[in-house]
Amino acid sequence: MLKQALTVSALMIGSLSTPAIAQDIPQTRIDQILAMSPTDMAKSGAWTSAAYHRLIGYMNSIEDPELRDFVLDMYDNPTSTVFNATAAPDALRTAPATGGPGHHHYPGGLAVHLVEVIEIAMGWANTFEQVHGIQTTDRDLIIADLALHDWSKVWYNWDETSGKVAKPEWFPASWGGKDGIAKWGWMGEHGAVVYSELLKRGAPDKLLFGAASAHFDPQWDVDITDADGKGQGLNPALKEAAAYAGTDAPEINPDQRRVEWFLSTYSDGDWSFSHYVAGKSAHKWIRMVAEELGIDPESPEAAKLAWFVLTRVSDFKLYKIYQDGGFDVAAPKQVIRAVLADSSDYEVK
Repeated sequence: MLKQALTVSALMIGSLSTPAIAQDIPQTRIDQILAMSPTDMAKSGAWTSAAYHRLIGYMNSIEDPELRDFVLDMYDNPTSTVFNATAAPDALRTAPATGGPGHHHYPGGLAVHLVEVIEIAMGWANTFEQVHGIQTTDRDLIIADLALHDWSKVWYNWDETSGKVAKPEWFPASWGGKDGIAKWGWMGEHGAVVYSELLKRGAPDKLLFGAASAHFDPQWDVDITDADGKGQGLNPALKEAAAYAGTDAPEINPDQRRVEWFLSTYSDGDWSFSHYVAGKSAHKWIRMVAEELGIDPESPEAAKLAWFVLTRVSDFKLYKIYQDGGFDVAAPKQVIRAVLADSSDYEVK
């Protein structure tokens, strides 16, 4: 259970300095990696395990007992009461943060993303205190908002036969809108699931708005009407979610916006680097190495090699190695080959 005391002290995380190039990678080694399940990869990778335990530590550190129990129950019992669906109990350990190569797309990527945005938001909160001289933020609310903003991604299931993520058939349309209520524009499905569940479970408005603000800026994306008359933004999204949940839809009062909601926006905004730069680049480089090893770069096997490598070395880390190497792809490829050959420095000890 997630309420169990968890620390990272038992984990020995290997150095992330650039290892020596692996000249040869035996087929037996490749076969060993391909035989691993996504769960095995996530739980044995030292850095993905450390990120997961750090996230659990944050959730357990929420001081308000009612809010803490609410957040922990969402992950202890990952059930959508709105859509009558239950995820695997350990889904948070293995789920990615996105459905395709890019944004933390590897086993354990969701937990990495959640702890990452919490840390970013805490940095913003510290800045507000240092610059403006007052504590303006509710630490409990920051953690709860960001821990739950992508909660529904626990249903992003790995399909090892295709090397892709399979989303449930019951998920709302990615670009849709229930009965024409909302036009999501750039996102939908997972937002509709988490917002409707928060509404159904009676989450306080400050938590609901804070989680939604990760996807919708509470200044610029509150209530926009397109030329076709459909609404975009936070209020229309919550109206759609309320229709799924069978509840009323609260609306943001522009005179009562909380600073914590903007921290959700600022922190989740790292998605553009995570997805389009670090994530896509890392997947491209790993598939290049797979092709050099005689594996079809578009095959499920190449995808599994990418999952494995990225549970050992972050896509952010690989991009920094690329940058430090003068933007020469040989630099990250060297690290990728070395990890495939011998990942012992990157395993949970």
